[in-house]
Amino acid sequence: MEQDIKHLFERYLKGECSADEIARLYAYFGLEANEMLLKAYITRMLDSDDDTPRALAYQARKVADRAGIRLQERLARQSTPTSNRSRRVRRWLPYAAAVVIFFVVGWLMMNSRWSSDSAHVIVSNEDIPPAANRAILTLADGRSIDLSEAQSGIVVGDGIRYLDGSAVSGLAQDTGMSLSTPKGGTYQITLPDGSNVWLNSASTLKYPKRFDDDERVVELEGEAYFSVAQLKEKTGKRNIPFKVLSAGQVVEVLGTEFNISSYKDEPMIETTLVEGSVRVVTTLGRRTSLVLAPGEQASLSGTGVLNSAKANLKKELAWQSGIFYFEETSLVELMRQVSRWYDVDIQYVGDVPQESYSGLMSRYVSLKTLLEFLNESSAQFTLRGRTVIIQSETY
Repeated sequence: MEQDIKHLFERYLKGECSADEIARLYAYFGLEANEMLLKAYITRMLDSDDDTPRALAYQARKVADRAGIRLQERLARQSTPTSNRSRRVRRWLPYAAAVVIFFVVGWLMMNSRWSSDSAHVIVSNEDIPPAANRAILTLADGRSIDLSEAQSGIVVGDGIRYLDGSAVSGLAQDTGMSLSTPKGGTYQITLPDGSNVWLNSASTLKYPKRFDDDERVVELEGEAYFSVAQLKEKTGKRNIPFKVLSAGQVVEVLGTEFNISSYKDEPMIETTLVEGSVRVVTTLGRRTSLVLAPGEQASLSGTGVLNSAKANLKKELAWQSGIFYFEETSLVELMRQVSRWYDVDIQYVGDVPQESYSGLMSRYVSLKTLLEFLNESSAQFTLRGRTVIIQSETY
């Protein structure tokens, strides 16, 4: 069995696997116990390939090791699952980590022109790491508390504690009113009703100290994934509605899982439904609404036009599993993601290159590494301090 899998893995790296064979590999390496075996294959393959640039081999190992570390951290945080959601996440994490390693190393190997000496990338001696656990808790009295980077989330209930049960330092009582992640930060929050929210970088979630008996309302700016707990009225006759207010829309929920992206610098507000049912109601111009089915996405333009379409869930939820997912993504859109994730400014010199990119990459590579992947572009990328300067070839 192991020899057969090794053969399939080698075929995968050469681009010779069929769709069924790739699915078989994913299923096999989705088992937690086999992650070390996968990493051993990667290392062995790189060491034996004389044509593989040393920098490429080194970077591939760093990515694989980082994915393994992230997997262990997230599994530890899910060691005492309390909901169907957390149990599903725990089962899914090894699969996600395997996919990250597969795609990143596969992409590196397929693009043999990759070189750390690219003529299109000029960087300073310093590098910029990817986003980490960083967030600010703002209290009702206006005070702000920088949350621990050693923790990944907080639980709001009778007081506010970290996911491991330790108290939030400097907090005398449960007076939290908003949770904000800066550029280069992510964090999780469990709300008083048991609902879980994962905040992407540069996002803010406002919530009440306690929810009302007739409805639960939060406000979102940026991007977040919601897993909403069902909560009955005192009479037990109906669920208490859950609402998410974001720029130009209200998402009405009963009990479900969905993602909302409502960044101010993006042209659309996108609501993607994973499970359950939600109603998206516009508050811009003429009031319109639509109900989403699982796998659908609502898009709201700045003029108040609301549309729905089938969603690419792998793409829309990739950020939660630590993946950049590019699918004919324009350079401008790609760099907006880079700006938020690495906390950098983007500066264009000359015409903005009209190029698009497709592929997958771990979000836990450094900025320098990501820029080096763009070396086939006609543009020149220069990293100076915390600014990425993009100069068109014709300038």
